[in-house]
Amino acid sequence: MAVAWLAAADPAAAAFVERFRDWSLYVHEDPNAKICFIVSTPIKQEGNFSRRGQPRLFVTQFGGDNPRQEVSVDPGYTYRKGSSVEAVVDGVRFELFTEGDRAWTRNAADDARLVEAMRRGSQMQIRGTSIRDTWSLDTYSLQGFTAAHRAMMEACRHAVRR
Repeated sequence: MAVAWLAAADPAAAAFVERFRDWSLYVHEDPNAKICFIVSTPIKQEGNFSRRGQPRLFVTQFGGDNPRQEVSVDPGYTYRKGSSVEAVVDGVRFELFTEGDRAWTRNAADDARLVEAMRRGSQMQIRGTSIRDTWSLDTYSLQGFTAAHRAMMEACRHAVRR
């Protein structure tokens, strides 16, 4: 998990580049780094919560000597401590770990498998439990994901300046 990108992965703090159906590409630059990410919001929200912030699903591109991508979820609330999140892409299940108001896959190999499933899929569902023991089930459209993903990789081919 790359904590440094958390501030950058706020669409309000990054420059909007382009929209690809249900996904948007943003770029954040500072003197030491360039971070690109694509983000989407749910097309459907279910659960027993009374209120919450705007949920978002991110894929972030980091560069440098070992370029990588990271999938993360902001549910719009704080996750229950020690809980896990279930992500399902067209029937294929993935488990994400939680910390505060974010969830991530456990390693780079899981990120790569999840991104590949998202490229091939049509919908993704994310199920999580809040610190108040309420649950949410968010459905994300993957329409435009592949085009947004390609554009992100192109925009951040050299994501970290030396």
